[in-house]
Amino acid sequence: MKIYFAGPLFTPYVRTYISQQAEVLRQHGIDPFVPHESFRPVVSAETAQMLVKRGLIDAAQAAGPDLPRLVDELTWDSKVSRAELGLSQLTPEEIFRRDYEGLSSADAVLALLDGSQTDDGTACEIGIFYGLMRQDPGKKGVVGLMTDFRGINRADHGFGTNLFVWGVIEECGVLVGSFEEALAQLKAWDTP
Repeated sequence: MKIYFAGPLFTPYVRTYISQQAEVLRQHGIDPFVPHESFRPVVSAETAQMLVKRGLIDAAQAAGPDLPRLVDELTWDSKVSRAELGLSQLTPEEIFRRDYEGLSSADAVLALLDGSQTDDGTACEIGIFYGLMRQDPGKKGVVGLMTDFRGINRADHGFGTNLFVWGVIEECGVLVGSFEEALAQLKAWDTP
């Protein structure tokens, strides 16, 4: 089963969490599209050496399998620009195109809802997938994942999640409070 893993991508902690949980999904036979991973650069040997000379990575990292992720984090943290790496800038059109392709090809969405409010991009992705579900009955649904204890403790008030977004998720899926519950739901949908 293919899923789209939605969530706010603006801190290294959240990106790391999403990437780590995506690996768990892969171990369970679920193929996640992870938006920030889809833009990871291909890094040439020359670029890797430039990063070593600048002290941004060490020689072992330059030769290691984790190099694309490390370089991606350097661009997110503004320690090196995409232009310095010889890459084009990410435009709204390119981001929309890639993410829409990921949503369109997904069977389900796993949406991280943590924070003081649902990320606007995540809310948009949930809405787009809801529309795609109405056109394609083969799509399974949306799992809303809220691990933020502020939201869990105040769930009856919709803390952190706009009530309209919450309603869309309940209409076409389920809200859960742990990654284990989310994984169980995705596996249940994957069963014929």
